[in-house]
Amino acid sequence: MRSLIRVAWCGALASSVLLTACSDGQALSEKYPTQWKTCNTLFGAKNMESLRDIVGPDDLKLANSALSVDELKDGLTEEALEPYDRNKGFDEYEVCRLSGDHRFSAMVAWAADSLKAVQTYTERWNRVGTDVYVASNTLIHMVFRCEIKGAASGQQEQVLLDVRIPEVSSPKFSEAFHEQLTVKLARTLRDELACANNPDIPDDLAISG
Repeated sequence: MRSLIRVAWCGALASSVLLTACSDGQALSEKYPTQWKTCNTLFGAKNMESLRDIVGPDDLKLANSALSVDELKDGLTEEALEPYDRNKGFDEYEVCRLSGDHRFSAMVAWAADSLKAVQTYTERWNRVGTDVYVASNTLIHMVFRCEIKGAASGQQEQVLLDVRIPEVSSPKFSEAFHEQLTVKLARTLRDELACANNPDIPDDLAISG
């Protein structure tokens, strides 16, 4: 039976100097080992080092319940394979939250909208690749098709994976970095879930202009 893994607040730091940047002097990787590992896996150590400087430097916290990458994969995969409960909908996972002077967060879920609905709603969704769509304002919202191996024909109710990253309210948080984080998260999820259709997540999300 699938246990609901709702929210995982996390952050991560790469070097031994940055890893000790907690208000009590304890390394974040030691204080929040699961969250730290998850954020590093999903976003990469270099990106998390940059986020630490943007969000911090003071009183950094990875404050909510632990969620491992394997637990995230298992939850998303099971939702794709089991019968869909239209009353309940899909679970939403906050996979990474780093809190300090500012706050960074990222959400992942199976999308509520169908591929056809996204393709039709061109005022909101901009196609940036084969079955990869992006909408943005202060939030970059990406959906991309991810077929899960093992699903019987027509069994997977929803094939669009939904990734959302709000901007960080810091002048150090650039649009280019925002895109970079979104692309990295989407590609990591694609690879971890082994999407059978192997969607091509482009470097350029065409947010500007």
